[in-house]
Amino acid sequence: MEANLRPLRADAARNRARVLDAARSAFAELGLDVGVEEIARRAGVGKGTLYRRFPTKDALVRAIFEDILDDVDARVAEAERIEDPWESFARYVESVAELQISNQGFFDVVNQRLGAVVLSPEQRTRALAGTAQLLARAQEAGVVRSDLTPEDVQIMLRMVGAATRPAIDGTPMDQRWRRYLTLLLDGIRPEAATPLPAESWTAAPAPDSA
Repeated sequence: MEANLRPLRADAARNRARVLDAARSAFAELGLDVGVEEIARRAGVGKGTLYRRFPTKDALVRAIFEDILDDVDARVAEAERIEDPWESFARYVESVAELQISNQGFFDVVNQRLGAVVLSPEQRTRALAGTAQLLARAQEAGVVRSDLTPEDVQIMLRMVGAATRPAIDGTPMDQRWRRYLTLLLDGIRPEAATPLPAESWTAAPAPDSA
């Protein structure tokens, strides 16, 4: 956790944002072994400033995820304002896919090195909450197949992330991911549904890493 949870002064809030942005890009480019000095250099702050707010790298990574989850919550709120349940859910999935793709390098590095253990139990619960809320609304309206789970949606998003990687002939795929997202969204409409051959993955209870 961050060392100080009191509201931040404007200058401290700016420093925090610079540190998290710098850490996010440094981790994506150089891996989690990147030195604190490099993160502080990119952020334009001293090492002492960084350490006071984020005493460990795990604290830094969790803070980045907290900011990402704040962004997800904002996208949930935006989707809730869309009256049509299908448009609401589809727009939410697309917007979270955009967010994921913009952070794909960071997610890849963290997943390879740390996996889900880097998230607090509260963060893991929060990561599914918005999806569950919008999915339930769409299912109640009969516009999304009834056997889809919030965890299924997370896997769909991972599939879209994979679609951004270069094709087998090296062709960049960065701008084609919406094609594959549309195919996935078409596949979750009730009229397209066929019996699924396996149970959904269910997120395991998060380990208490406090």
